[in-house]
This record gives sequence, C-alpha cells and structure tokens, in this order.
Amino acid sequence: MRKLIKYLIFCALTIVLVWSCSTERNSFINRNYHTLTAQYNGYFNANELITTSLNTFQTSLKENYYEILPIEALPDEKEVIGLYPAIDTAIVKSTKVIQKHSMPSNDKPSKKNAEHNQFIDENWILIGKASYYRRDYDLAMKNFKFIRKFFANDPSLYVGELWMAKTNIALKEFTEAQFNLDNLDKVIKAESDKAKNDKKTSKSKKNSKKEEETAKFPKNLRFDFETTKADLALKKGDTEKGIEYLEESLKYAKKSEDKARINFILGQLYEKQGKRDDAAKKFKKVGKYHAKFEMLFNAKIKRAVLKGDVNTKKELQKMLRDPKNAEYKDQIYYALAEIELNDGNIPKGKDYLTNSAFYSTSNTRQKGMAYEKLGNLSFSERNYVSAQKYYDSTAKVINDSYPNAEGIRNKADNLSKLVIAVETAQFEDSIQKISAMSDGEKETFLKNYITKRKADEEARKKREAQKLLELQKTQNAFDQNLNGGKGYWSNAKARVQGYDEFRKLWGQRENEDDWRRSEKIVFATFAENDSLNEGQDKIVKVQSVDSLTVESLLAQLPQNDSAIEASRQRLVQAYYNAGVIYKDQLNELDYAKTQFNNVLDRKYESNYNVMSAFQLYGIYKDGDMGLASQNKSYILDNYPNSDYANYLRDPDYFVKRKELMALQEQEYITVLDRYNRRLYYPVIARADEVIESEKDNEFRAKYMLLKAMSLGQTSSNKLLMKPVLEQIVAEYKDTPESVRALEMLDVIKNGYSKDIEANFAKNNIYTYSEKAHYVIIFLEPKTISSTAKTSVVNFNKESFSRDRLQVDSKIYDLEKDISIVVIKEFKTDLEALEYIRVFKNTRRNLGTLQDAKIVAITQKNLQTLFQTQKLTEYQSFYDEFY
Repeated sequence: MRKLIKYLIFCALTIVLVWSCSTERNSFINRNYHTLTAQYNGYFNANELITTSLNTFQTSLKENYYEILPIEALPDEKEVIGLYPAIDTAIVKSTKVIQKHSMPSNDKPSKKNAEHNQFIDENWILIGKASYYRRDYDLAMKNFKFIRKFFANDPSLYVGELWMAKTNIALKEFTEAQFNLDNLDKVIKAESDKAKNDKKTSKSKKNSKKEEETAKFPKNLRFDFETTKADLALKKGDTEKGIEYLEESLKYAKKSEDKARINFILGQLYEKQGKRDDAAKKFKKVGKYHAKFEMLFNAKIKRAVLKGDVNTKKELQKMLRDPKNAEYKDQIYYALAEIELNDGNIPKGKDYLTNSAFYSTSNTRQKGMAYEKLGNLSFSERNYVSAQKYYDSTAKVINDSYPNAEGIRNKADNLSKLVIAVETAQFEDSIQKISAMSDGEKETFLKNYITKRKADEEARKKREAQKLLELQKTQNAFDQNLNGGKGYWSNAKARVQGYDEFRKLWGQRENEDDWRRSEKIVFATFAENDSLNEGQDKIVKVQSVDSLTVESLLAQLPQNDSAIEASRQRLVQAYYNAGVIYKDQLNELDYAKTQFNNVLDRKYESNYNVMSAFQLYGIYKDGDMGLASQNKSYILDNYPNSDYANYLRDPDYFVKRKELMALQEQEYITVLDRYNRRLYYPVIARADEVIESEKDNEFRAKYMLLKAMSLGQTSSNKLLMKPVLEQIVAEYKDTPESVRALEMLDVIKNGYSKDIEANFAKNNIYTYSEKAHYVIIFLEPKTISSTAKTSVVNFNKESFSRDRLQVDSKIYDLEKDISIVVIKEFKTDLEALEYIRVFKNTRRNLGTLQDAKIVAITQKNLQTLFQTQKLTEYQSFYDEFY
C-alpha cells in the first residue's frame, strides 16, 4: 500500500512538473516555475558575467587623471575585445531564457498581448545592456525600443528609455537623447506633483485604480538617471548643467565608489571653472569614500595645489617620504612646483620642476608637463635658447593626445632656428678668437680647455651615477612596498648587472636638456671648398672627450684665409638670422638691434651688411630719426646701386619694379607663344636683345634657353646650341634653367638613349568584390594545422559565437610545407576585416597564431590563388583594395 501511495505521489509530481513546463498556460505553478527559471537560471548568471567582467576591466583600468574623468569608465573599441567572451555568453543565456520561458511563447509576437513571466523584460534589458557594452549600438537600441513597446505598464519601460538615452549619447544623437531624458523627467515631475496632492487630499477610488495601471519610476534608477543627464550636458559643453546634475546624483548614490568618483569629477569641473575652494572641498570628500589609490592620490595632489598653504607643503613633503608614493614622486614635485610658482618663488619652482622631470621615468605625460612649464618660464624670462631646449624635450616625450602637442612642436621648431643662429655665432666668434692667437697661446689655451673639459666630464659622471642611484632607491622603495622587497630592485646583484648593462648600451646619461649631446663637443669643419650654406649644414662634428688632444683640436681650427673668410661669413649670417627671428617672430626689437649691429661692427664685406642696415633703418624710422638717417646714409654711400638704396630714394621702387616684372612676364609669354608656333627667328632676335641689353630682366635665363632651343630647331648642327647653354650654366648656377641646360649639353655630347615604349596598364589576375568573403590564415612551416584549427575554433566560440563560422584547414604549398586555415563565410568584406581586427588584438586561445599572416579573400580569388600560387601579387592587391 505504501509503495502504491509513493508511486501515485511520484506520478502526480511528474504530471505537475510536466504541466508546469508549458508556457501557454497562465497558472500559478506555470508562472512561478518559468519566472524562477528565468530569474536564477538565466538572468542572474548572465548579469553576473557582465558585472564581473566590467568590474575586472574598471579595476585594472589606468585612467587619465590629467583630463576630466568620464562619469562611467567603459571599454573602447580595442579594450572591449577582451570582454567579448563574457558579453556574448551573457547574451546567449538571456536569449535562451526568452525563447524557452516567455509566457506565452514568442512564436507569434504580433498576436502576443501580455507577458506573464515577470523576468522576461529583465532579460530583454540585459541583452540590450550587453550589446551597449559590446558597442553594438544598433542591436542595443532595438532591444530597448522593444521594451518600450511591449512593457508599457512595467518599470522596465523607464529602464529602456534611460538606456535608449545612453545609446543615443554614444551615437552622438544628442537631440534624441534629450528627448528620452525629457520623457523620464516628465514622469518624475508628475509623480512628485501627485505625491504633494495626495498629502492634501484623500485618494479616490478612481485615482487608486489609475495608480495601479501606471508603473512608478524606480527609485534605484535615479542615480543613473541624473548621471546620464550630466553626461549629456558635459558632452554638449554645458558645464553648469553638468555640475547641477552631478550634485543631484549624489543624493541617490548608494555605492561608496560612485560617491568618490562623482566628487572627484565635480572637483575637476569646479577647478576648470576657477572655483578653487569648491574644487578643494570636493577633492577632500573623495578621501571619505572607497576610492582607488590612484584617484585618492590625485585628489590629494589637486587639493594641495588648490590650497597651497604651509600645511599643504608639509603634507606633500611627507608624501614624498612615504614609500607607497615612490612611483608618484614626479607628480608630487610638480604639485610643489605649482605652489611655489603661485607664491612667486620661481627659482624653487624650477628646482621642483627639474625633479619632476627627473623622476618621470614612465609617466611621459608628467615629464612633458614639467618640461613645458620650464620652457614657458624661460620664454617669459626672454631666455629663448633655454626655452627652445625645454620645448624640444617636451616634443620628444609627448604623443599626439597631449594638449596643444602641435603648438609645442611648432614652438620648438620655430625657436630651433634661433638656437642654431645664436650657437653658431658664439661658436664662430670663439674659434676666430682662438685662431688669432699665437701658436704658443693656442697650445696653452687648448691644454687648459682639455683639462677643464675632462674635469667637467668626471664631475658629470659622478652626478649621473648619483642620480641613477637615487632612481634605484626610489624604485626599490616602491617595489618593497608593493611586494615585500622580493622584487628586482631589492636584489643587489641584479641591480649591479642591470646598471652595467645599461652603461654598455647607453653609456653615461645625465638628466639634462639636450642630453643627446652629453658626450659630444662641437667643432666646425673648414674644408676650403665649403660654401656658406654647406658650412651651416656641416657645422657639428662629434669627438669623444677621452680622445681630445691639442693636435686634433688644432686641426679643426681654420688654418688659411679662405677658411677664416668662410667662418666670418657664417658668423655674420648667424647674427643676421638671429636678428630677423628676434624682430619678426618674437618682437624683441632690442635683441634684434644688437644682432644687426653685430653684423655691421664686424666690418666683414658681405650681403648681410646692407641687409642689416636696412633692418635697423626700419626699426628706427618710427622712433629715433637720427639713427634711422645714419643707417640710410650707410646704405646710400656704400651700396648705391642696391635695391635697398633704390627704395630709400624712391619708396615706390618695389611697386614699380613689380609692375615692370609683370610687363616682362607678359612679353616673355608672347615670345614663348611665338616659339610654340615655330617662329624661331623672331624668338632668337628678341632673346639676343634681352641677353645683351637687359641684364636685370627677371626672365633673362629663360630667354637664353629659348634661344638655344630655337637654334636647335633651325639647324641640324646642334653644336650651335652649346655656347648659349654653357653661358646659362655659368651665369645661372643651381637654377631650373641651368639644370635643363646641363641635360641638353649631355644629350649633345652623348646622344639619346633608345626609346622603349612603356606599358603602365595593370593586368591584375585578382578582382575586387564587396560581397561574400573568406578569411585565410597562413601557418608557419611545420605548424600542425589541426592544432591551429582547434585554436581558431575556440577563438570563434568566444568572440564570434553568434556568427556560426565554419573552419577548415588546407595545404597551400606542399614543397614549402605551408598550410592555411580557412574561416567562412562572411557576408561582406567589412565583416571579414572586422574579424581580422579582433583576431589581431586577441591573445586568448590564439597564442603565437595571432601574429600569423591573415587576409580576407573572395572565393573566386582564393581559387585563383591556389591555381597560380601567386601570393605576392595577391598581397599587393590586398594592400591596395583592403
């Protein structure tokens, strides 16, 4: 009997269980069964996958505290690839829940009027969120719109609307996002007004019924709602509204991490607005909550700079001594520098900035900031040579994301011409003074120089060793704090080996501006045939300090009149160039006057004399007429036929000259037209007139060339052209006309090369199409194709599980033992290229296979590739079209 009862109970339970599996019956048992399954078997696990993966990403994320933090730290296009496996798995889980446990089923959505499973909407939302995090915004938007359409009387309606706003913000559809948020604002306001009215009047039955039909806005959504409004406002550039919404969001923040982040962002925004006290208060509040160490550290630093009092300086000095801050010494020194500079203590500020740059071993952004501020200080002090070196150091360490990176590089480039000019002038002046000494004085001077140079080098090496030791101590303190002293820097033997290896590779390196020259001495080369411009290009010659001798230095001094004259020309050119830069680029007229007067004081005969005098005349004419007249007289007396003298006699000289050039150009065009119409004798006649009588004609060289070509056309004796061509080469060296003349002389001498018709048509065996594509991976020789195939299959399961890709392996070249893995099929070339992008950025499951050659290819081109074995041609085709 007992057995019969047990059997009957078992049968009853089985019938109930089977009955409850049905999704078409809206009974208590059915609803609870499917709801519990949807909640715990699907939604919970899927949500945990996404939450865990996002938390892992955000915990390991290295954020940029130099810029205003994003309200929510989300992965970018490359970073999200690592989250694909978790996100895709979550999507699959929630999709299965919807397919199996929706009540009634979704087989015929158009006929479905209600959803009896309370957790189906949560699964729809989760798929939308997962797609949003995956940056598949189109799919995310479809899910959220579905929620809004089919769950109009459920709180999920508001969740979907909010995430539609987030998705529109990500798509930069700000108007649509504002519309979504305004809809939610209306709901919140209506609920608030109703609550106020309910306190004054009792509820009617009608109102109670209406309240039951309309879902309330979830309270736990308010924080996300306010931060989303703030995100939209900030992206639209409305900082005031952004701050207002973030302040409001703090009323609804539950997590300590959220409170810390919002307060930090508010501090940054207040600082941007210049509200230092409000910013300092917000940065102080960050310390009250659970924040990451980097955020807490940066909050302390920012608050210290904003406060800037004596106690703050002491706090920063204490932070310097704390081993856990060893990695951040550069930022602490920079904060101290800002405080000192704000107090007007520039020398102390510079010292701290130098230390900041020194301790910035890995933080190139901080190093760049220190160098830039040192450059700005030097520039404000009108020490432009020093400023250029700092700007140059900044440009070397920053990347394109650095604020005003292009402007800093332009400053370095523009000032580099000034530095070259100033240093060239100093150098040429020095070697001329040495050359003027007697032989005995030269030897004594150079011996003393070598002795001092070697002493300086020894001192530099000691300083460098001391600085390197200081860096080692700092790193050692950091590592000990990080892992209990078990790191590399706590191993004395390893440190010594590392130091020796560094010296073998790099030698001694001092932490100074322009460190690339730290083991170099500048000397000029004085080859007698060097032109002035060539001398400028060859002015630096490197010589090791240890190899310095009196003989080697004497050999590099100018030894004869021509070498001394070349040095003099380089000197006055450098003075003039420096003067022009001071005058035109920096508006430093006093510095410019000094440089131009240096040219005139040297009394070396050169074109720079008249040019410098004219520059001085232009500077003085609006102020000191006496000095202006003095320079005007100098030009008229010494260079009466120059353009400058002509201008001083007739201020309209250059206008008239321009008009004359226009007439000469028009006449030349007429003569050229005659040549093209084969009227060679009139061309020769007019060319002879210009060559003989119009020496100043701007087109004289062109007339010579026309004459030569006309002679070649009128006579079979091409030697008639030779004298004219040689005259062009002699009188107009290094011009386009002389280059053409030399080519023609070479033809006259050596004759023409054989004419061979060139065929530039491309006969490509491959054809391009946007439609269906495969992806092929070329394996290294001796690679086991089955193992590679398995790796690709595993990769596809994690990153492209929804695409149902097929994987196959084939032998490509039997002799070279090369196989390929074929992945098919992608609807378009863009889908294939996206697969390749993810493949190259993913190490998981692939290992070294990630570095293999991988290309997209159509089925037709793949057949051609196997038939012809012309991989090089396909690679060229691929590079051009893909």
